[in-house]
Amino acid sequence: MTVHRMDHVGIIVEDLAAAVAFFVELGLELEGEATVGGPWADDLLGLEGVRADMAVVRTPDGHSRVELSTFRSPTTTIAAPHAR
Repeated sequence: MTVHRMDHVGIIVEDLAAAVAFFVELGLELEGEATVGGPWADDLLGLEGVRADMAVVRTPDGHSRVELSTFRSPTTTIAAPHAR
């Protein structure tokens, strides 16, 4: 099975460094990292007080990207489910 096209995928993670390392191990390349927040992020996500660290990794051909984010605020009210 081959992925023919992937425009953009966003994934929320608990450990950003570990997630980046995982995707780099799969062959993706780190494109950049940033901390985001402010009114535009609040409006985009429909939340208040957004502060998030994010990294973008891209496929070697440069056509597809995965956005990895971890939120500093607002805090979650429930724990994330853990896979076995």
